[in-house]
Amino acid sequence: MPLYEFRCTKCGAQFEELCSAEARPGCPKCGATEVKRLFSAFATKSGGEFRSSTQGGGSCAGCAGGSCASCH
Repeated sequence: MPLYEFRCTKCGAQFEELCSAEARPGCPKCGATEVKRLFSAFATKSGGEFRSSTQGGGSCAGCAGGSCASCH
């Protein structure tokens, strides 16, 4: 099962959950079930350097190649 990131639309808490793609887990802070799945960046290590999936000519899925503060 994949690890997904969520943000609660009620209290704003962000959390990760290991769940199926269709699952909508409850917020661990307030218990609300109104959550939004977030786009995640991943990191790799090559040659002693850590690189984010949003570094080096790419763009995150959130902006789809545009200019946004979260990945550029």
